[in-house]
Amino acid sequence: MDSLRLVVSAGAVLKEQVYRDFEAAYGAPIHDGWGSTETSSFATMTPIGATRVPGSCGLPLPGCAVRVVDPEGRDVALGERGEMLVRGPNVTWGYLNKPEQTASALAGGWYHTGDVATFDANGYVYVVDRLKDLIISGGYNIAPKEIEDVILAHPAVLDVAVVGITDAARGEVPKAFIVCKEGASLAEDALLAHCRTQLAAYKLPRVVAFVPELPKTASGKVQRFLLRAGA
Repeated sequence: MDSLRLVVSAGAVLKEQVYRDFEAAYGAPIHDGWGSTETSSFATMTPIGATRVPGSCGLPLPGCAVRVVDPEGRDVALGERGEMLVRGPNVTWGYLNKPEQTASALAGGWYHTGDVATFDANGYVYVVDRLKDLIISGGYNIAPKEIEDVILAHPAVLDVAVVGITDAARGEVPKAFIVCKEGASLAEDALLAHCRTQLAAYKLPRVVAFVPELPKTASGKVQRFLLRAGA
């Protein structure tokens, strides 16, 4: 692997622990980017040769414009979260024979990605999670990735996915599906103690399930809808 210079990641938000483990094992940096079918592959990318910013999917590509807006379509302040919008020559003109879906996705001339994102002071984009995956618990918005990053940092955990499940008092609460590493064991109390060191109380998983594997697509994306259905 000595000839490996760099690796490009795309398709989903890459967990911080995966960055660290891969780079420690192979000695090559991961350059993260963001894109979708509607943007004809990438819309942002960490510039080759530039310092990689952990957790960021890079800068908008030349010709692309990116905004982060609140539910009323107003640009949010630096560091605040909102929906990511993209405009550029690579963005689709619409969906075949689906005028209503096209009008919604391209409202105002911007592609509404459905991703929650934020900017830093240097213009780097951070995709936090999918809007549809946000957990609304007792009035708080909780990004599953934030909980997953903490859980995945535990040495006994191989993989994890967090979804919102119905709760009579809070509306939704986080449920964590955890795959342990081969030969490792982890008690729920020990996991929650680990989470408490880095997460606010309202973000703690209220239900924990240890599973042999997570349902994923052929490209490796977790099928959260199956986890919700079985929750």
